[in-house]
Amino acid sequence: MKETKKYYIFDVLKKSSIFLLMLFFFIMTITSLGFFAKISVTSLHLPVIYIFTILVFLLLYRKDKINKKIVSLILATFIFVIGIWAIGHFYDITQDGNTYHKLAIGQLKNGWNPVYESSRDFNKEQGNAFDILDENYNPMWVDHYPKGTEIFASTIYAVTGNIETGKVFTVLLMYIVFGLITSYLVNEKNKNVIFSLLIGFLLVVNPISLVQFNNYYVDATIMFSIAIILLELVAIADKNKKTDLSSQIERYLVLAAGIAICINAKFTGIAFAAMFCFAFYVYWLILAYKEGKEIFIKKLKEYSIFYVIAVVISVGVIGYTSYFHNFISFGHPLYPLYNEPTVQNIPEKEQPKSFADKNHLETFLISLFSKGENVLPSYPVDQNQPELKVPFTTSKEEIKNYTIPDIRIGGFGPLFSGVIILAGIATIYLLVKYAIQKRWNIFIPYVIILGVMAILILVIDGNYWARYISYFYIVPIMALIGLFEDLKNKKQAIAGVIIAIAMMFNIGLIAYSNFEYVIENNRYISRNLNEFKNYASTQETVKIKLNEYGFQSVCYNIDDMGITNYVIDQNIENFKDGLYFWYEI
Repeated sequence: MKETKKYYIFDVLKKSSIFLLMLFFFIMTITSLGFFAKISVTSLHLPVIYIFTILVFLLLYRKDKINKKIVSLILATFIFVIGIWAIGHFYDITQDGNTYHKLAIGQLKNGWNPVYESSRDFNKEQGNAFDILDENYNPMWVDHYPKGTEIFASTIYAVTGNIETGKVFTVLLMYIVFGLITSYLVNEKNKNVIFSLLIGFLLVVNPISLVQFNNYYVDATIMFSIAIILLELVAIADKNKKTDLSSQIERYLVLAAGIAICINAKFTGIAFAAMFCFAFYVYWLILAYKEGKEIFIKKLKEYSIFYVIAVVISVGVIGYTSYFHNFISFGHPLYPLYNEPTVQNIPEKEQPKSFADKNHLETFLISLFSKGENVLPSYPVDQNQPELKVPFTTSKEEIKNYTIPDIRIGGFGPLFSGVIILAGIATIYLLVKYAIQKRWNIFIPYVIILGVMAILILVIDGNYWARYISYFYIVPIMALIGLFEDLKNKKQAIAGVIIAIAMMFNIGLIAYSNFEYVIENNRYISRNLNEFKNYASTQETVKIKLNEYGFQSVCYNIDDMGITNYVIDQNIENFKDGLYFWYEI
C-alpha cells in the first residue's frame, strides 16, 4: 500500500519527536551510569550520547525507508540546535532557577559526582565560591531532590558554555508532546488534520508552559511527561490496534522515557507516574484475562518485566542520588520533604490563611474559580482571601499576575474557570454517550484517568496551586478529543470549537502579558550584565554582593561571560545592579 503524503509528514513528526525523547532519556540514564563509574559530566557526553541515540533510532526503525529516517533526524537535530540557541538568549530570573536548579547544573558541569560526594563537599574541595555561608540551605535541595532535568541541562551547558541553554528541555518537550499526540490522532486514529493540530497546540502551549519555557521550573516537564505516559498507556490498552514487534518496542521505550522524566523531575512525579501506571496495569491485565489464560500469563510477564525495568532505571539508576541516597541516609526516599524538622510543608506554608480550615476539595475549587493572583499568609488579613469571580471575566490587573511563574491562586489562566465548566459538561456528555454506545474501550480509560486525577487532587497537598496539579489541564484536552471525534455531529463539533476558542483566548491573554514581561526583563538584565562586564574589564578586581546568600549560582552566568576578576564580598558600598547581585563601583 502506497504511503500517503499526510501519513509521511506526521510519521516524520512522530519519529523526530521520539528521537528527541530518546535523547533526553539516554542522557539521563547514561550520564547517571557514568557517575557510578566515577565519570563526571564532560563536553563529550552530549555528542557521544547523540551518536548513540542515532544508532538506536536507526536500529529501531531499520525497516523504514532511509529518506524518512534521514528527514526525521535532520528535523530533530534542527529543533534541538535552534531550541538551544534561542533559549540561551533568555535569562532565568526566577528564585528557584537561580538557587538550587542552576547551582546543581553548574556543579554537575564542573565535575561534581553526586553518587560519591555532596554538593557542599565538592564546593569546598574545588575551592569554588558558591558555598559562602554554612547556613545556606540550597546544597540540601541540590543533594536530595531529583536531578533528571539538571543532568540533562548540565550536558548541554558543558558544550555551550552558557548555563541558560540547559533549560531548553521545556521547549523540547513541547515539540515532543505535540509530535506524539498529533501523529497519534492523525495516523493511528484517522482524525481530522486541522483539529488534531489544534488539540496538539492547545496541549503544549498552556498556562504552565507559557510561564516556564524560559526558566528552570519543572512543572511543565511534569505535565508533559504525564501526557506522554497517558498517551502510551491508552495506546497499549487499545486491543484493536495490531502492532508489530518494532511498534511494541517503540511504545514501551516512549513510555519508559516518560516515566523516567516524570519520576526524576520532582518528588511528586513518582506518585503521579505510579498511580496512572498501576491503574492501567490492572486494566491491561483485565483485558488480557478476557482473551484467555495463555494470553493473560504472557501479558502478565510482559507488563511486569517492563515495569520492573522502568522502575530500576528511573529510581535505581537516574534517581539513585536522590531516592536511594535519601533512603539509605535518612530512612525515607523523600527527604527533606519528610523527616526534616527544618523544612516546612511549602504548599501549607504558602497557602492563604483562609485555607487553614478548608479540606483539599474546597481549596481546589476556591482556587479554580478565583481571580489569578498570589495570596500569601504574610499579607494583611483583609488581603488574605482568594477573590471569587464570575467565569469568563477578567481585568488588566489580573492578567498582569500571569507573569508570575508559580502563581498560586487561579493559576490556569483568567478564563479557565469558564473553560472547565464547559469542559466538565462536555466530559459528562461524552461519558454518557460512550456508556450508551457500550464503547468501553474508550469509556474505561477515560474514567481511569479522571479517577486517578481526582484521587491525586484530594490526597496530595498544594492542589490550589496550578503548577502542582498541572496534569489537570489535560481534562479539557480530553474533552476536545472526544468532541472532535465525529465532525458530522455538528452540535458536538460546535461545542468543541467554542471550548477551543475559549482556551485560545485564555492562553492568548497569558502570552501577551508574559512575553512582554520576559522581553523587558531580559533587556534589563542583559544591559546590566554587559555594563558589569565592561566595568570589570577596566578593573583589577571587582567586589560583588549577592542579593541573598542563596543566589550564588549567578556566578556561573558571570563566569560564562568570561569575567574572572571578581570576588564575593557581602559588605560593599556604592554599588550597581547586576543579576541577583550588586557590584562595587
